[in-house]
Amino acid sequence: MTTKINKVAVIGTGVIGAGWIIRMLAHNKKVSAFDLNIKQKEILVKEVKRSLPFVKKLFKKKLINLKNLSFKTSLTETLKDADFIQECVTENYKLKTKLMTDIGKLSKSSAIISSSSSGLLPSIIFSKCKNPHRGIIGHPFNP
Repeated sequence: MTTKINKVAVIGTGVIGAGWIIRMLAHNKKVSAFDLNIKQKEILVKEVKRSLPFVKKLFKKKLINLKNLSFKTSLTETLKDADFIQECVTENYKLKTKLMTDIGKLSKSSAIISSSSSGLLPSIIFSKCKNPHRGIIGHPFNP
């Protein structure tokens, strides 16, 4: 069964999270960005705007629709109806495993869950996640 990805949740809005958000917005996805630090919202919007010349060059897109971006401080609200979830928190097994437990419980069962990890084992990251078979590692290169 193939499901189209329309709604994306990104957990963490630092450098890696912002990179994923920009990519998803460039491809006209609806993105819910989660961060507990509300100050990240302003930083994120500035980064999205700053990236526009690169988006034009890399993705051949003329603009990014900021109306497709929502910023949330509630994990439940962020994950609501997400088809694809990209987790982008610190490289820490305890943090990622706890987060994946919560994501597994709060997300729809068909959602793909991707962890942005450059060195941690997915078997540990997803060990306590509901339906761990939907977990993948997705870590971008940020030019």
